[in-house]
Order: sequence, then C-alpha cells, then structure tokens
Amino acid sequence: MRLWLRSLWRAVVLAACCGACCRAACAEAFIVRDGEVQAEIVLPEAPLRTTKLAAQELRTVLQKIAGAKLPIVTAPTDGCPVQVYVGVSPRTERLGVTDEGLKYGAFRIVSGDNWLALVGHDSEYTPIEPWAHNWEDRFRVYDEWDAITGAKWGNPFLGMHRRYCPALGIWEADERGSFNAVNEFLRSLGARWYFPGELGECLPKLSSVALPTVNRTVRPDFPMRHLLFYYHEFWTGTDNAPANVEDLIWQMRLGLFASQEVVGSVIGHGSTLAHSRDEVKQAHPEYYALSGGKRDTDHYGWGGAPCLSSEGLFQDNVRLLQALYDHYKQPMVSVAPQDGYCDLCECELCKGKGTPERGWTGQLSDYVWGYADRVAREVYETHPDRKVSCIAYTAYLQPPLRIEQFSPNMAVILCQARGDFTDPEKRKEYSDLLQGWMAKLPSKELYIWDYYLHAQPGTTCEGVPVYFPHIIAGDLRALKDVSRGEHIEVYRNYWENRDTWDSLAANHLNCYVTARLYWDANQDVDALLEDYYEKFYGPARAEMKAFIQYAEANWPQASKNVAVIDRLFELIAAAEVAAGDGIYGKRVDLLVEYMQRLKQLRDRLARGRKDVPELRVLGGHDPTTLKLDGKLDDPFWEGLPECELVVCETGHWPPPNRTQFRAAWAADAVYLGIRCLDSDMANLNITAREAGDTSVWNGDNVEVLLETQAHSYYQVAISPAGAVVNADREKGIDTLWQSGVEAAAHVGEREWTLELRIPILKEADVGTPGAKGVVGRQPTRTYPWYFNVCRQRQRGEARELTAFSPTGQPHFHDTLKFGVMYVP
Repeated sequence: MRLWLRSLWRAVVLAACCGACCRAACAEAFIVRDGEVQAEIVLPEAPLRTTKLAAQELRTVLQKIAGAKLPIVTAPTDGCPVQVYVGVSPRTERLGVTDEGLKYGAFRIVSGDNWLALVGHDSEYTPIEPWAHNWEDRFRVYDEWDAITGAKWGNPFLGMHRRYCPALGIWEADERGSFNAVNEFLRSLGARWYFPGELGECLPKLSSVALPTVNRTVRPDFPMRHLLFYYHEFWTGTDNAPANVEDLIWQMRLGLFASQEVVGSVIGHGSTLAHSRDEVKQAHPEYYALSGGKRDTDHYGWGGAPCLSSEGLFQDNVRLLQALYDHYKQPMVSVAPQDGYCDLCECELCKGKGTPERGWTGQLSDYVWGYADRVAREVYETHPDRKVSCIAYTAYLQPPLRIEQFSPNMAVILCQARGDFTDPEKRKEYSDLLQGWMAKLPSKELYIWDYYLHAQPGTTCEGVPVYFPHIIAGDLRALKDVSRGEHIEVYRNYWENRDTWDSLAANHLNCYVTARLYWDANQDVDALLEDYYEKFYGPARAEMKAFIQYAEANWPQASKNVAVIDRLFELIAAAEVAAGDGIYGKRVDLLVEYMQRLKQLRDRLARGRKDVPELRVLGGHDPTTLKLDGKLDDPFWEGLPECELVVCETGHWPPPNRTQFRAAWAADAVYLGIRCLDSDMANLNITAREAGDTSVWNGDNVEVLLETQAHSYYQVAISPAGAVVNADREKGIDTLWQSGVEAAAHVGEREWTLELRIPILKEADVGTPGAKGVVGRQPTRTYPWYFNVCRQRQRGEARELTAFSPTGQPHFHDTLKFGVMYVP
C-alpha cells in the first residue's frame, strides 16, 4: 500500500514539473527576441486582399518596433519556432479559431504554445454594374441604368470610383476584421496612430516581442463607424499622392467602417434621385414644389425641391427603391428630400400639411415624415427584408405628431452636432428627441449623423482649437445599445493646402477618441487622454494637457472673447518651448500654424466695431401721427435722416437696386420705414404671404438684425407682402420666438415699401404670459444696440444682397459687422 502511494506521489510531482516546464517554455516563446526573427506570418493559401494588407501591416510595424522583418508565408515552415496566423484558414479552424459571428469588423486574438491567431471576417467587395469608373463614365451609367429601369432616374453610383483606393488595391466596403485584429495586437505593444502619416505614429522601441497568452473576441459597440473626410471619401486622387494614402491608412487603423452591408450606399437625400434629372424636370413639373408661383426645379443648383403631395413622384420613388433593392441589392435606401429643404410647397395639395406652430425644427416634420412613412409602407409589401431611411434634419428634425408608429422597415438617422452639447440645454434637447424617435420606431434602427466641421474656413470656429473628448464620451455612452452607429462629416482641407495649415491639427483628437470609443463606449476617456498626452507630446505632455483642457472648456467663447484667445496663445507658446525642435515640436507646430487665422479674429475682436457705420435714431416722435399701412406718406417720417444700403460683400454704392430707410424711437419701440426701389417690379419675387412662412428667405425680403444690451441676436424677415418671420438666433434658429413686430407693406409701380414697429420688452417682463418684443432697453451712446438692415433681391439664381453695414461676405450674419444704433 505504501509503495503504491509513493508511486502515485512521484507521478503527481512529475506531472506538476512537466506542466511547469511547459508553461515556462510557453512563456519563453517569442515573435522577436533580441532583434532576431523568431516567428513567421502565415496567410491562407489564397488570401483576400485585406488579409494580405493586414499581414503587410503587421510586418511593417513590427519591423519599426523591434527591428526584425518577419517573413510572410502561406504554410508553416519547418524549424520556425512560432507561427502568427493572419486571417481565417483551415489551419486556424483546426486550432479552433474561426470568424464565426464576427460581424461589423469584429475580431479574435488567440494564442497557443507556439502560435498566435489574428482573425476577423474579411471580404472582397465587388461593385455591381453599372457604376462610374471615373467621372466621364457617368453617361454610360445613365444609359445602362435607363435601360434597366425604363425611367430617367439618378444613379447613386456615379461617384463609385471615389470609394476605391488603387494605391492599396482595396474598396471602402471591403471587410477587414483581420486588419483590426492586427492593429489591436500592435496597440497592445504600445503602438498608437493619432494623426495621419509618420507625424502621428507613436511606436515603442522593443528588443523583444514575446508571444502573448491571450484569448479575446472583440466586437464594436457600434456596427456603423463612418467618418466621411471632406472631400476625399476613400479616394487618393488620380496621382495617389503619399499624403492621401496616409489618410486612408489612418482611417483603417482607427477601426472605422462605413458598414454598407447595413445602411447601403444611399444614406442621405435619397429621394432626389427620383427627380434630379433634366428629363424629369421637363416631363413632370408637378413633381416639384411650388414656390413664389413657380416650380422649384433647380433648388440648390441641381436637384429641385420636391412636392411631397405629388402622386406621380411618390410612385416613381417607390419604383426607384424597388429597383435599387433588386438590381444593386441595397439593404437600405434613403427617401430624405433634397438638402436645404425647409419650406412647404405652396400648391393646393400641400396646403395645411405644414406645422409652423412647432417652430423651425418641426415645421415640416409631419409633411416630410408622412411621405417617408408612406413610401416605406408601400415597399414593405414587396421587400419586407429591406429598410427605408430618412434623416431627422433642419425643418423636420422633430418626430411627427400624426404618426403613432412608423412602418416596420423604417430607419431614422438623427442629425446632431455633439460639439454643441457643451450647452446642457442642447444636450437635453437631443436626448429628448432621441427618446421621441425611438418611441415611434418599431425597427429600433436609429443612426446618428454628426458634424466635426469646426475647422472649415468661413465658420465661426475657423482657427479655433476645438476639443470635446468628454462630450464625445458622454454622448457615446448614452447612445450605446440605442444607436446602430454614426456617419460623421469631418472637414479635411485639400491636399495642396496642407503646407500652411492642417484641418486635423486639433480635430484629430476628436476623431481618435470617437473611433476608440466606437469599440468600447464605457472605457475611461481620461485614461485615453493621459496616454495621448504622454505618447504624442512627450516632453510637452503637461503643457499640452493644460492647453487642451483649457481649449475644451473655453472654445465656444474663443470666437468672441479676446481674453480666451490670448490665453490659448500663451498656453501653446509654453508647449512650443517644452516640445523642442524634434517630432514633438512638429506636432505642436501643427496647432501653431492652424491657429494663425485665430490671430486675425483676435485683431477684429480687439478693434470692436470701430469701422462700422453708426445710426443716430431720433426720439420723441408721436406714434399717433403714423398710420401703419406701408406707404411712408405720414407726417411721422418727416425730417428723419435717410440711410442707404450698399453692396453687402464690397460696400460699393450705389447697388443695382437701391434701398433707403429711416428710423425713429417712440413709446418704447423702434420704427423703421424702408423703401426698396426695383427695376423689375413685374417679377417681384414674393415667396411668403403669411406670417411664419420661412420660404420668405427664398425670395425678395428685408431683414432687420438686432443685438441689444440683453440679447444677441434677433432676426426679423419681411416679404414684400408684409409677411413676417421671427427668429431668435442666440442658440440656433428659434422661429417660435414672438417679436410682436407690426408690419405693413405697399407695392407700387417702381418700388415696394415697408413700415415696421418693433416693440421693446423689458428684461423684468421676460417670461410674463403674452409678453412679446425685443428684450432690451433704449440704446444710448454708452450702451448702444448693434444692428443691420439688409435686403435680398432674388431673380432666378441671381441674388443681390445689400446692407446698411457691409459684411464683406455673401451673407448678413456677422455680428462683428453690425452697425451701431443709439438714441441721443
């Protein structure tokens, strides 16, 4: 008995020792050891193009990290200690590693005693003809598409060549799960890519890379992860410039994916395809919205604005979707109207379908979404497995009131700008919108359309270092398990302009944080940022952290506050000194160059409004001497100085069609008398005849813009028919604001004239039931108002803009260019 126990004990000890030896042997396995190759990269015998790209990525980056170039083979080599399998193959399947269940770019990283598998689902996209192989090829596409459909519809694949990168030999729609697995493994070694190209690459220097013990399956929190970089898409230009290729590689390293197998290739403004071609415009003018007595066939220069009550357009739109489903195998197609579609068609069929009482963001909600839901229900009968989408956007941002539940195949794409969520009220507004949409959406197919366009020239944030990583983190945590993903427009300046400034100088961090959180929305954003400060800025880590934290907290004020701008320049100057002249200095220089345009804004702010015209408004007039009829023939106007408008962009006078106005202050109100001379009164463009009709901005109108001591700023637009539209512009376009403006218009033979009374609301009366007016008090020399009186004259596509205070731009909305108004 004792002999048997001793034998058993020896066996247990021997087994334990063997196990320890095996574990030790496994722990001693290396991919690279002391700079020497210890492994080979094994591809499938017939690898897909993205799988090959993943293997090349692994070899290239490992060589930079550890100085060893691993061989790439299609079968294990005798005598090689370790195999790194990239992509699924019969060999990985025998090891128990497959791509089963790996959707939307998901991947597995699994190791054994002498092997590592980096596996995801890879596929090769093949576009279906007809598609345009270049821009000149569009005529062939139209001919073939017309033959297939028997109609004259637009084709969504005219720009298909911009979704292919010839330098890399891949399509944007190629699935690349194994590439994601490779980059996750490289990140585990410390590799980071914060910015395109070598400038954004942060790699550790290692003498050895051990074979890890790992068994991970990683799935993204959001299937759709699309950052659309203006204006490049997935294209590198005809010359495949290296900088352009670097942009695309960076996007892939971020783990982005357009997810076309989920949302298809037509995600925005898709109904335009049914009516954009000239043949349709000529044959079916009834398909287009009636505006100012004319059918709008040229809205925004090409597509036309649709009449969503047109039965013919509806039937064509249904047939178009069915054709896209059948021929191009599209899983989802948009029926959203043309961009800039904000006004109700004026035809008899559309009367009463608008909801202006809901304000700017809801005035077309029932009209547009009623049409979208009707199309969805129709195609659900023939294609119940396909989806119809529409964007919640501008005048149809709010959920409709007349639809309790959408068709089961309806998908909603909610447009937002999360950068604005620095304002808690705006954040709550969109949180409520999200809940409202989900309550009506049986499919639960909701997506986000966002905008990271702050670097775009001409915007209020041009040159401002805009950072909002914590806003991104909070929003994506809230959207997890609710949104199916995102399409974000990211401004990217043209390649030839990057020598002087780069639009990603600050925005690369927003893009990076967004992309990483797409994979795990619950991860610690502060840990991500600390890693970024350390790796990207090195010796300037502390200074850049201070700069970015200050910018994140204050960028919304930078466009109007000199002190904020000055502090930003102080902080970046300190970072310049700390960074030195090497790679870290070049990274800081990106921001220094980008912010040069901010110096121009700072100078404008410092100057204030010293170079704008002033209006001395006379007071003490008797309003009882005025009959508000628009004719300007009452004693009230006598003796008041007359002002003239000049060309808005240049300040030139006289403009082709002159405009004069007079102003007076009486009984807590501003009075304006405006005379608009016109050389073509026969074609006076009256697009609005009722109060609140925002189509006023499509035709002839006068605008009064007011910034008082208490509020910045108000907008009042008046048509030649005297129709008034009010907008509070402090936080967007709030057309529910009640100005209390009284307006009267008169149309004569050579001119049209307006008389306006703009009441003043005391600050103490704000919130009082029924209170209306411009919040402020009588302007004085010390505490003036800032204002502009402007006129738009529209004839077809020809637009003439004039203003009391010229803005130097083709629009009126530059508050720094508002003139000065005071009562002596």
